[in-house]
Amino acid sequence: MKIKRFDLFFVLFILTVGLFIYKLYDYQIVSSDKYAAQVESISHRSISLLPQRGMILDRNGIPLAWDAPYYNIEKRVVFLPDDLKRMIIDAFDDKQKAETLVRNLEMFGSVETSLPAALAERLNDFPELEVSERVIRYYQNNPGVAHVVGYIKADGEPVMGIEKQYNDLLRGTPGEQLIRVDALGRQISLEGERPPVGGKDLTITIDSQMSKYIYELISETGKSGAAVVMTTSGEILALVSVPGFENMSFTRGISNRDWERLNLDPSRPLVNRALTPFTPGSVIKPFIAMVALAEGKDATEQIDCRGSFQYKDSQGIVQGVYRDWNLYGHGMTDLSKAITVSCNVYFYQLGLELGIDTISNYAEIWEVFEPTNIDLPEESTGLMPCPSWKQEKLEENWFPGDTIQISIGQGYLSITPLQLAKMTGEIATKGREILPYIGTERVSDRAVIELGESDWNLLTEALRNVISKGGGAAEAGTAYSAFRNFEGTAAGKTGTAEQGGSKPTHSWFTGFMPLEEPEIVVTVFVHEGGYGSGLASQISRKIMDYYLQEYMQQNHSTGLTKLSSSPDL
Repeated sequence: MKIKRFDLFFVLFILTVGLFIYKLYDYQIVSSDKYAAQVESISHRSISLLPQRGMILDRNGIPLAWDAPYYNIEKRVVFLPDDLKRMIIDAFDDKQKAETLVRNLEMFGSVETSLPAALAERLNDFPELEVSERVIRYYQNNPGVAHVVGYIKADGEPVMGIEKQYNDLLRGTPGEQLIRVDALGRQISLEGERPPVGGKDLTITIDSQMSKYIYELISETGKSGAAVVMTTSGEILALVSVPGFENMSFTRGISNRDWERLNLDPSRPLVNRALTPFTPGSVIKPFIAMVALAEGKDATEQIDCRGSFQYKDSQGIVQGVYRDWNLYGHGMTDLSKAITVSCNVYFYQLGLELGIDTISNYAEIWEVFEPTNIDLPEESTGLMPCPSWKQEKLEENWFPGDTIQISIGQGYLSITPLQLAKMTGEIATKGREILPYIGTERVSDRAVIELGESDWNLLTEALRNVISKGGGAAEAGTAYSAFRNFEGTAAGKTGTAEQGGSKPTHSWFTGFMPLEEPEIVVTVFVHEGGYGSGLASQISRKIMDYYLQEYMQQNHSTGLTKLSSSPDL
């Protein structure tokens, strides 16, 4: 029995040795190339080299977004030497910021911050500190351009605005380093390198200082809102949305708490109101007037406005009473006066005369409520309702009362501030399509809106009178009080948009200047700002004053001149 056991163990031993010899043969001879490649791959590491992202500059060369180092400082001692603390504080122009940095470093042991370049280099010489560096995206401290510029998240993903729209241009091409490491993963040598290619800088049409000024004007009202300032060639000088947000909040990595706070904020700071549709109110009346003129309406025909309009059916039974904003009415009113004084009674009847199908048809042809296709990714579309839309969306029939409401910019109608600015610019240029842009100019292939010269003159004169014609409530232009003693020449239209119920009305103004050879369009929306003749008109007046003082008094024969200002970084 013992001999048999011995034979069994001997056989197993021979088999084990044979298997071992076979595996050695396989490793050394048959599969040597394969395993050598695996060992080689284990000893090498590929490191991605991120490129420097291109800068975003405003029209005057002021940086709006740029890459720069961000530092993490950790102390290695319990107490920092006084001479080190003094050196840090002296290196900053902002002494309060420097003192806060030193205090936080002593209290928490580490801080993340931006540093003057000279200071960052010197801190490496102090054994009491350990300084590490990473590159992050910086933004101009200017909420007036926040929505336009957008932001980059901590992981490099672009979100909204120019950052997202022109990401392919700005981001550049990553590079790569191939290094050899030892068994512990420590670098031994650099085997090869492909350097990154930096992104391209982008100069946009925005004037950052004008945008900041406009943001402050709207913020001072305590309301949210939006403003668009655009040249008649389509360049956007300002596209402001209030409230704004801090772009830098995202680049360092926003906390879940702060992200929830932003998303749940009832003021919706991340929404770009300049690209969001709202009920327009009477600022839509010039469009209704254009439809009437295109249809051959006699602009001299008058109605007697007594403060209200009774809509009657075919049997003469009153189906609804629609009131004018002026309780006592405007008296005898033609189309030009109806625009100037914003006579609702005139437009109630004009809308019924034209019919909803005619109005919606021209809206589609002229693309009034369609996206402008501006080079920003957040643009929404407006709404020109019609019977088929109401049936499809609400499963309800269209009534004459719907047409009456549409005719004064109420009901289901909605338009964005940018779309309204585009329409206003096309009135200023007598029908030439304007294509708004911020980064890349576009050329229109749409036919000019065809109205007679006398029709364009009538519209322009009526809109001029909105801001320049004084008199009693029944005769004065609705923006006359806001534009009293205005130095320039301009035209415009106010709008007061109801929300229904007891909610406050929205305040609108849209206009252009100068009157003879229009250069810019100004459109302002103040959410729940009251009458259009109030806040929106007053803010628009200040914007036009700013334009006169900063631009038109300078020689700009080669185009818009640059404002003399320094960057607010």
